[in-house]
Amino acid sequence: MLPMRWHRLIPIIAALLLAACDRADSDPAAGGLTVGETETLEAAAERLDARAESPGKTDSHQLEGEVRARLDAKLREKTSN
Repeated sequence: MLPMRWHRLIPIIAALLLAACDRADSDPAAGGLTVGETETLEAAAERLDARAESPGKTDSHQLEGEVRARLDAKLREKTSN
């Protein structure tokens, strides 16, 4: 049986071993990128998602809806003839 002081060191040793297993920035990741490149892209995506919505986005969605409605009406007109 281990002396009592060894039981206190086991979690510390385990934590040090797990820390040594961390991946380096240059290690390969999914999609042919490195770990560092993947982290950089994820950070950039989070910044883009956090940005305020463009005022033109609502206008473009409205315009797209109007164009679709006109095209659908013309298509229905042609199929009814």
